[in-house]
Amino acid sequence: MKDKQIASTWFDTVEIKRLRERSQAYSTKEDLWSWFVLRRISIFVTVIFLKLRLTPNTISWLSAFFVVFSGFWLIQATPFAFILAFFSYNFGYLFDCVDGEVARLTGNTSKKGYFIDLLIQGATLPVYISILFALIYLEGYLNAPWNVLAIIYFLIIIIIAALFVPIAYQLTFKQSTNETRDPVNKIRTKTFLFELTGFMLGLPGFFAILLLVTLIVPNYVQYFFTTFLLIMTLKVCARFLITIRSFKK
Repeated sequence: MKDKQIASTWFDTVEIKRLRERSQAYSTKEDLWSWFVLRRISIFVTVIFLKLRLTPNTISWLSAFFVVFSGFWLIQATPFAFILAFFSYNFGYLFDCVDGEVARLTGNTSKKGYFIDLLIQGATLPVYISILFALIYLEGYLNAPWNVLAIIYFLIIIIIAALFVPIAYQLTFKQSTNETRDPVNKIRTKTFLFELTGFMLGLPGFFAILLLVTLIVPNYVQYFFTTFLLIMTLKVCARFLITIRSFKK
């Protein structure tokens, strides 16, 4: 993928193409799902939000809400809840694309916006934990009504926020840029196979596969959860080792 490439569709108008060129320059941090799916439609949502005069920060808060809420649906561990989790996560991911587009088109960028973007990244942490809780529930080790599960998930969010909010604030004022890439991210963009692997092992791939499993073979959802968590454990260990070795002595 080239830096000047834009995520166009066959039905783009001249005006839409112009807006894409101004707001959608390809970034090495883009994954397959955001570039080939969400970016194709995000510009149309951006146009709507521009007409509604929504600020980038408002859109970012919407993004964080939907991402976090996807974990609430996961923890309910029912087929219908899994489908809702898929759409909730992807609305959040879509709005994460839109907030940057609106910011670039309006010139409305700020440290607060960068801070909220970091919080959106942190919002995926309780979602990962909800996968574990959903698996425990499906295996029969957790028997609790939905309101108790909702309270548990809320407390998980509070605990993570207590740690992540001050870290995000410190990172915001260390002049970090959105193009800062860790060693694993650099490896991911080397080949299409690595890009595909990164997609499959991340939340975008998780929710895409979860939707398919729920619709086609719902009885295998718990096996999918187990497999995903095992692979994620190996991925985290590998990422830790690669990152540690990347530092110069």
